[in-house]
Amino acid sequence: MTATKLTVKAHRARLTDMREDAVARMAQLASDYDVLAEVGTDVGSGDDEGGSESDGTFVERDRIRAQIAEDEQLLGEIDAALERAKSRKWQNCESCDGPIGEARLEALPTTTVCVTCKASRTAW
Repeated sequence: MTATKLTVKAHRARLTDMREDAVARMAQLASDYDVLAEVGTDVGSGDDEGGSESDGTFVERDRIRAQIAEDEQLLGEIDAALERAKSRKWQNCESCDGPIGEARLEALPTTTVCVTCKASRTAW
């Protein structure tokens, strides 16, 4: 097997592991959210002096919803990276078509651009 085939195989394996982790994390977060939703509907539960659900429950549910949304976005990025990994140009920048670089892909497996193009897109 050539180095490129080993590299793409390792890249796909890493992306697959990341995907499995994100799916598992989302399932746990959904379960946590459901528990908080049930607690919030119990008569008298979470009541503070004003008779409303405690702020802590609201904050925690919002945090969970935000994390689920982030993980959904990450899943989309991972799936797109897995699709790119099927092509011969999976290591090329989508902007300049130059190499993204192995170190950058190792650090950011879902990235689509090289360091130079990313820097030019980022406003300092």
